[in-house]
Amino acid sequence: DYPRRERLKLMGYARVVDVKDDPELTVQVTGPAMLKSVERLFRVEVVSYNWNCSQYITPRFTEEEVREATKPLQERIAKLETELTRR
Repeated sequence: DYPRRERLKLMGYARVVDVKDDPELTVQVTGPAMLKSVERLFRVEVVSYNWNCSQYITPRFTEEEVREATKPLQERIAKLETELTRR
């Protein structure tokens, strides 16, 4: 979660499961629309977890968030440019 600078680190053992070997699990994890396109599943046995320190997570924002944050600045620049052209 980059805006809140939170990240969950999971540690465990992963196992690749062919859908033919466990069709019941495949049905549990996929919807009917995905059933035909899934070839493998990754089953992870989580043995520990840790919430990472936010100090090392670079904040990232969506284009919309940046647009909203800079909107007042863009409006101010437009106003100042208009004033300059009137002089």
